Amino acid sequence: MKNFLANKPLGFRVTLVATALSLVTALAYLAIYSSSRYMSWQAFGIMIAGVVLTVALIALKQERFAPSALLVGDFLSLLFYGYYIYFYVSSVVTGIQFSGFPLEFFVNIVLYAASLVLSIACVFMRQTVEE
Repeated sequence: MKNFLANKPLGFRVTLVATALSLVTALAYLAIYSSSRYMSWQAFGIMIAGVVLTVALIALKQERFAPSALLVGDFLSLLFYGYYIYFYVSSVVTGIQFSGFPLEFFVNIVLYAASLVLSIACVFMRQTVEE
């Protein structure tokens, strides 16, 4: 592992962290919403596909495209998540449901936001060593 990261720039290392965070986000989303009607299997599948594609691009020595694949997967997943959760959010905000937002909702939102912001940052960071 030490040899693998020896000559890699900071952007590559941040991409690895962003990939791990996206995987954690997808698993947290699965754990929180899998038994509810607000679960979007498309959101989960797209985020996992983005992580798998990112790892595949890194394995194939195409590191410069890895952050873009991760960003597309995270963003599309967030869009599907928003599509499935908007009715719940609107009913809580308008007062139809007085229960408020549970802690799990905020955990999921924070993980999604962190994954998306980190993957956006990775797109603008250097992934390969300049020669």
